[in-house]
Amino acid sequence: MLHHQPKRLVTAVRAQLFLTMITTGLTLTVSQQVGAQETSIQPSTIPPSTTLAPIVVTAKTYEGYAAYAPTSGTKTNTEWLDVPQSVSVVTKTELEDRGAVRVMDAMKGVAGLNNTLGEGSRDEFVIRGFNGLNDVYSDGMRDDGKLQSYRSLANVERVEVVKGPAGALYGRGSAGGIINLVSKKAEGDDFDKIQAQVGSDGLAVARVDSSHKLSDTVNARINAEYRRSDSYVDHVDSNDVFIAPTVRWQPTDEQTLDFSLDFMRQHLVPYRGVPSKNGKPVDVPSNTFYGGTNDYQDSDTWHANVNHEFDINDDMTWTNRASYSHINLEQKGTRQSSADVVNDKVQRTVNNFGYDPRTSKTLQSELAWNKGNHELLFGADYNDIDIDLTLATDKNVPPTSATNPSAGPTPNPGFPPFRENSTQSVGVFVQDVYHIGDWSLVGNVRYDNMRLSQSANGKDSELNDDKFSYRTGVVYKFNDTTSAYATVARSFQLPFSGIFISPKLGALYQTDLKEIGVKTYLNNDDIMLNASLYRIDKEDPKTNDNREVTDKDEFRHQGLELEARGKLRDNWDVSAGYSYLDAEDKKTGLTPNDVPEQTFSLWTAYQPTDQWRIGGGVNYISDRYAGDAEAVELAGYTTVDLMTAYSMGKHNLQLNLNNALDKDYALGATNGTSGKNQIGLGAPRTWLLTYNYAF
Repeated sequence: MLHHQPKRLVTAVRAQLFLTMITTGLTLTVSQQVGAQETSIQPSTIPPSTTLAPIVVTAKTYEGYAAYAPTSGTKTNTEWLDVPQSVSVVTKTELEDRGAVRVMDAMKGVAGLNNTLGEGSRDEFVIRGFNGLNDVYSDGMRDDGKLQSYRSLANVERVEVVKGPAGALYGRGSAGGIINLVSKKAEGDDFDKIQAQVGSDGLAVARVDSSHKLSDTVNARINAEYRRSDSYVDHVDSNDVFIAPTVRWQPTDEQTLDFSLDFMRQHLVPYRGVPSKNGKPVDVPSNTFYGGTNDYQDSDTWHANVNHEFDINDDMTWTNRASYSHINLEQKGTRQSSADVVNDKVQRTVNNFGYDPRTSKTLQSELAWNKGNHELLFGADYNDIDIDLTLATDKNVPPTSATNPSAGPTPNPGFPPFRENSTQSVGVFVQDVYHIGDWSLVGNVRYDNMRLSQSANGKDSELNDDKFSYRTGVVYKFNDTTSAYATVARSFQLPFSGIFISPKLGALYQTDLKEIGVKTYLNNDDIMLNASLYRIDKEDPKTNDNREVTDKDEFRHQGLELEARGKLRDNWDVSAGYSYLDAEDKKTGLTPNDVPEQTFSLWTAYQPTDQWRIGGGVNYISDRYAGDAEAVELAGYTTVDLMTAYSMGKHNLQLNLNNALDKDYALGATNGTSGKNQIGLGAPRTWLLTYNYAF
């Protein structure tokens, strides 16, 4: 419905969120005053503090591949066995062993998740067969500012993936799941680390991680990265600068404030893949480039975050967060058109777009309360995304050969203002994990109000909607190491993720989850194993000009996932995952874009001595289709990765060899409409040499 006034509940929630932030400041002020008074009456007989000699670590240590307390599945410290949903964790050690340079490298071992091309300019994933571009979070908050970029891993401690709809906790979106990047914090450790990397295609990376305790109450840490690289694709390169300082202040034993800021400047040339002919990608070398030699994407992204955690008592914790991101971006990109290749000619267009700027503001307030057998969570959040979009298209681009394209500049139509969009959402939610004997009952319910406005071509549009999301789960513990669970959940998603209003897509998409599974600790609790069966049904309504539903597209994704992470022995880590997925557009009976029926991954690292560490793994993706009409078949493939590392004192040297057998394969497709173009070819054999030094 149009032109609704904000409901009283929405207004009250907004007021409460801002009041929460003010109250947090008052709480800190009072705490400081009380602390000062307590300090003033301390007796003078307290003995002086003792400074201990520093401990020098002479070999690199590894923390393993199992994380026993992933928090993203409930937003609390609920024990992993009591969470009625699949949650995967990629730890810092696994990231290091795999030599992960970008987020896509970190996702190889997650069952049910695969990478896709992402216009050759951004992170983009398929989670349980659904596109997850807009479902990346940072420390539990929507990471909207960097969605058109390759995110840096320099400030990432671990990655948590919640699989299946998670709207009952996180709000709109989450058809296949969410990816939560958990950032590094200033926890008071004293160290200085430097890292240098060189690799194939002129890759050069320099990183610094410095952490220090500045006083009894203040810690500081800074992560910085410079990265430049050419590419296995001709005329494609990138150049990134990233810096992320963070400060932790603990004014009292009960309160912790984390202030963080990060800035990223990124230059790259988009890689739009290759066209297809006769239902197959054209047979060309992986270095073939169909774009313009003057194509580029430049972006500057600022992101600030404040997190205040207040332990009211032993059973109650109040957490408040505020986040702001600002991005300016320009992309000039030459694309292949969706027209068929005729007489060895592929048609092309130039599509320029940019953000001038795109901003995102988020406020969150959450109260976790353990009361008897109940683990309660009450929360409210507010998110505001504003986009000033620039856009221009030039279709008068000369065609080029489909099998031997010529490189050269293409027209640049500039970046004229095109559209202004605003998306505001307010949500309130409650969660209860109730333990009764060997049973745990999990209930979530969330209310969201979403208001969109748009100004384009002199026409203003609005969309206002309210939705309830839920999750209901039951968990039975057979013993201290094994549980079984069943859950049903519902989430909602904005058409075009809220960045565009169309009267033909004027109703929210609905996603329903049914999942059963088993979780267990193996090998003396050193390995975490999760097996799950799930069904996800998604409805995309179609509307008329009055936003009345006239039709709908329906999708059913159902499958099996098996995942294990941990250590076989103290010096032997392993992560393995298998996924079987049957995905179908129920109207057409066709398989959607970039959905493999089967995936398998195995990675292991063995450390025979304190100095040596060796590892390797395989990654298998089965046949799939590019596009939603099964227009182009992409062959399945298997890649093999290897690594070896040697430590000597404070020095560590590691060599990674990716796609060691030099397998030719197609990564995936950007265009889910036709699938006839923008099919990314995967990287050939590459090597990466990493040097670490700890002061």
